[in-house]
Amino acid sequence: MDGVQQVAKSRLVRCFLVACLAVILAPVSPFGSDAVMAQSTAPPLVPRTVVLAKSSASGLAAGAFMAMQFHVAHSAEMAGVGLVAGGPYLCAAENPLLAAACMQGNPLWPRGQSLYEATQPLVMAGAIDPLDRLAGAQVYLFSGQSDMVVNRKAVEEAEAFYRAARVPANQIRMETGLEAGNGFIAPGGSNDCTANRSPYVNACGDYDQAGRILSHIYGGLNPPAPDLPAASPFDQTPFGDPERTGLAPTGYVYVPPACAGGAACAVHIVFHGCRQSATDVGDAVTTAAGFNRWAVNNNLIVLYPQLSPGRSADPVACWDWVGRTGTEYATKGGAQIAAVQAMLTTLAGQR
Repeated sequence: MDGVQQVAKSRLVRCFLVACLAVILAPVSPFGSDAVMAQSTAPPLVPRTVVLAKSSASGLAAGAFMAMQFHVAHSAEMAGVGLVAGGPYLCAAENPLLAAACMQGNPLWPRGQSLYEATQPLVMAGAIDPLDRLAGAQVYLFSGQSDMVVNRKAVEEAEAFYRAARVPANQIRMETGLEAGNGFIAPGGSNDCTANRSPYVNACGDYDQAGRILSHIYGGLNPPAPDLPAASPFDQTPFGDPERTGLAPTGYVYVPPACAGGAACAVHIVFHGCRQSATDVGDAVTTAAGFNRWAVNNNLIVLYPQLSPGRSADPVACWDWVGRTGTEYATKGGAQIAAVQAMLTTLAGQR
């Protein structure tokens, strides 16, 4: 690639990131200016026999930032986390310039060690669980070599945050060897490996990211089912005001037969990326990404909370890692974190 092409490519990427940030940093209207949200016709979320201490989460891009936020906020009941193209906790610090740096890999920002130190006041205030609970976590991190959305440095600084939290090296799995674009990686993905486009589920040979995430977190899993079982819809309207949370009326959950029959099961939460809600991409995440086939024989329930696209505050359904929903966004009191935690405790029969 000659110098002119490199400059053109760099400018294209910067323009893309600026456009993304203009969307994700748009302020939330407190006056409910959007049209009245549709009501869900889905059934309620049914309580199961859930082992809360074995919960885990994963996500892509904005969903990965949210997965880390959820993990840090509720680390006392989290077994681990999977971050696909996600950066460290508090990376944006409610600052548009820092948010841009988080995605672009600015050499000065983010700094995982510094962000870890910045969480101490949140612990003192009881806004997140004690940080020493992070040390027992299993952490999977992934950055594709062709990712045009989130720079590898952001993922490396997420790793630095966990190392600062004294997560042992053998509990951290960092994967950077694939020529993958921005997306979940699944054998049945509809995009080629290097794609950075909807539905953000890419096929890179036989690389099975759902299996790698879940196997790293839980270890010793039984083989996956040969088919791709579908998730079922549930009513998300009991879990918070959509004008504050951005939740869609309907979420999705996959409950394996054993868990439906009363077996004790763990819950894995999957946070979709921007432009990747079920409204946008159908079942590309809730089925094709492959988490459900691993859940079938391993007593795992998979929860897919959903945001609603097309809202003035968040038109492309990005989970909030920048403070759009309020200053508590990254804590237990954050509107979205509290809503998803309520889904988790409902599944556990504690709400």
